[in-house]
Amino acid sequence: MKTIFVFDTILLKDSHNDYYAQTLTYDFFKERYLNICDEIIVTTRYKKISNFTNQNKGYKKTNGKKISVKPIMSYSDIPDIIKKHKRIVKEMDEIVKNSDNLIIRLPSVLGLIACKSAIKYNKKYIIEMVACAWDGYMNHARFGGKLIAPIMYIKTKSAIKKAPNVIYVTNKFLQKRYPNKNNNIGCTDTLIIDKNEKYEKNRIKQLDKCNIKKMNIVTVASVQLKYKGQEYVMKAIKELKNEGYNLNYYLIGGGDNNRLIKFVDKYDLKDNVHFLGSKSHNEVFELLGKMHLYIQPSLQEGLPRAVVEAMSLGLPIIGSNAGGIPEIIEEKCIFKKKNVKQLKNRVINLKNQDLIDQSIRNFYYSKQFTPKKIDRIRKEFYSNVFKGSE
Repeated sequence: MKTIFVFDTILLKDSHNDYYAQTLTYDFFKERYLNICDEIIVTTRYKKISNFTNQNKGYKKTNGKKISVKPIMSYSDIPDIIKKHKRIVKEMDEIVKNSDNLIIRLPSVLGLIACKSAIKYNKKYIIEMVACAWDGYMNHARFGGKLIAPIMYIKTKSAIKKAPNVIYVTNKFLQKRYPNKNNNIGCTDTLIIDKNEKYEKNRIKQLDKCNIKKMNIVTVASVQLKYKGQEYVMKAIKELKNEGYNLNYYLIGGGDNNRLIKFVDKYDLKDNVHFLGSKSHNEVFELLGKMHLYIQPSLQEGLPRAVVEAMSLGLPIIGSNAGGIPEIIEEKCIFKKKNVKQLKNRVINLKNQDLIDQSIRNFYYSKQFTPKKIDRIRKEFYSNVFKGSE
């Protein structure tokens, strides 16, 4: 059974024709899909690189045994969707008609094209709905994002409504905004490393001793994507400095950080903000173990993997009200996205016991995301849909 995986992201291609990504790695596809599919073909965009830098240090190989990459050659940048639309559709049609079925991630331009191709060639397909199209494009780093946000919202909503099978990463938010009355479930794409109670006891000791005004705060997200919202944390830290706080803010994530460096300079936070770059999964977990507070300041989200992973390590979390974040952390830990005053007050009102209480709550709440539980739900859904696709 040959399955096409479609998403609109950018893989890095080296001189040996191998492809690399941060999340769409060989291990990701092998663990998630090869137990239900014989072969995976990843279809997306790519960019050639001559060598790896610190900004893409955490990238890992995507292609390998039973997993190949077949990019859309005509699509390298957003304007191509208009200028080269017919060629892009033709390429997608050719890939889809030679497949058995599809897994399509939305929101994405390529994903919408793949949905039409799947219908045209009568292929079974599942949509993985991972984020909100409206929020994503309205908060895009490029101005043009705001112009296409209404179009992407309407087209995505229509595609979800028509889709025969949808798996949402949230339990409520995306289902309400992009309803589907056919075969659908809510199932996060997050998997945690299950820590034991001894680990949590050590975390409690750490939080009990920490100085609230000198905490280590962390966000794990691309530093290039505007909608991740790190600059709002920086502004809050600047204002808190005026009230006697001296917080350290660690940013883990790849991408071009030049835009965020401007905020560091603007708020005079050179000693407070630390860019750690892209890290491997194990390195991220090790770094999170040294932190006191996790903040997710996103302007758009599905159900953020990094938040659940931080929860599994017993980290207290403050998050914006974007997407599915309010579904997994307590209301008193939520602030309105972009609202620096609310974010600042959440930090000011923290006491050591609050950190401990949230740590315990998050640690045990995260247990519902263990691989055994999530894999069983997902495998059953995919297997039932793709049954007899060969």
